[in-house]
Amino acid sequence: MIAPFLACLILSVSHVYMGVHVVARKVIFVDLALAQIAAVGATYATTLGYDLHQPDDVFAIALFSMAFTVVGAGVISVARMRREQVPQEAFIGIVYVAASAAAVLILSKSPTGGAELQHMLVGDILLVSLRTIANVGLIYALVGVFHVVFRHRFFAMSLDLGAAEAAGVNVRLWDFLFYMTMGILVTQSVAIGGVLLVFSYLVIPAVVGQMWFESMSGRLLTGWFVAVLASITGILWSFYSDYPTGPTIVLALTSLLILSGLVFFIYRARNRVRAVGWVSVMVVSAVLLVSILSEFRKEVPPQLESLDSPADILLDELATGDISGQLDAISLLVDVNDPRVVPALSGLLQATVSEQIVEAIANVFAYRGDPAAAPALRNAVGRDYDPFLKLTISEALVACDDNEGFRVMLEILGDEDAGFARTQAIERIAEAAGDDFGYQSQLAVEENRSALEAIDAWLSGL
Repeated sequence: MIAPFLACLILSVSHVYMGVHVVARKVIFVDLALAQIAAVGATYATTLGYDLHQPDDVFAIALFSMAFTVVGAGVISVARMRREQVPQEAFIGIVYVAASAAAVLILSKSPTGGAELQHMLVGDILLVSLRTIANVGLIYALVGVFHVVFRHRFFAMSLDLGAAEAAGVNVRLWDFLFYMTMGILVTQSVAIGGVLLVFSYLVIPAVVGQMWFESMSGRLLTGWFVAVLASITGILWSFYSDYPTGPTIVLALTSLLILSGLVFFIYRARNRVRAVGWVSVMVVSAVLLVSILSEFRKEVPPQLESLDSPADILLDELATGDISGQLDAISLLVDVNDPRVVPALSGLLQATVSEQIVEAIANVFAYRGDPAAAPALRNAVGRDYDPFLKLTISEALVACDDNEGFRVMLEILGDEDAGFARTQAIERIAEAAGDDFGYQSQLAVEENRSALEAIDAWLSGL
């Protein structure tokens, strides 16, 4: 859980700072709107053929998200007026609703639209890699340096817009720069944690900080403490209870906000004894309400108890359906958390004669990264498939922590007829080894003999 914790730590440091500005500007939903716009950019990229689960496409998808977010930042900055006839928050809400509708429309045409929509909202921070954290951390650091250098301008804009205008500050420009840099952070954050987690990190710690302190330093320190504490609590809760990590952190943040609000209510009350009494009544009432409502559990008719679960239906389609039905079932089993999925897909991989099925299963295994899939992949890669399909299977093997995948890539590099597959294979090896060993795919195999021997020696050392 170290990688998810480091990701949460980076989100805490960056988003609490931005959140202090957002709460001070009273544009609470701006992060939610920008996060949704970034998600629309990513989903739009999928309609152009990019795959969210392919490492090679991640950068291109991030550029799409960035482009959409910059446009959104421009719209939001223009919506801020000195004398507001329509509140800026109204425009931000409209932007969020429109972006959400656009995302739903785009994903409605995808066979895995439901899973992608869920991923967009709650993310999957458990799958974040240390390499991704390093890249995101560098981007956040650059944005942080920019804000440190121009912190006086940004704080002036957030705390007293009238004074900033009187001092000659270009409001439109600095507003755009604020929302653009915030959009850059959000673009990276949504890919890691999803829309809900990003919004929670931005708003909840900042609200707790503003609740207790007037000074910006006090708000920042309190917000950072709350965010880190909620991250630790949420990750531990997720780990020991087997719940999704993103939602548990959101609820941990919410719980700390409620606790802080109750303590603040008692602390600021004129009669603290009476305040404690009111808080006790509210807590007891909430517990009683939940307990009473739980007694009204609906009885499930006996005939419905025997109905198959969605996982059962999909697994049955794998076993009995035609190729089209099997392909649909495979695409929908990508994120199904059921111990029967990998064995069922492994069995189909060994039995099928359809290369489409083989490719689809290999892509699912590459996404899931389950070592239990390695034996079936090894068996499949030994068949007489074209180099591109073998490359797909080998990538799945590597994702499942089986270095036999690199051996298959080495065989592709030694195949004179492999064509462009050789270029892709050396790219995968160079990415893993940090060295292309001097291999040049445009040259004949014999001219790359020394490079192939060097790659073989590297594999022997793994």
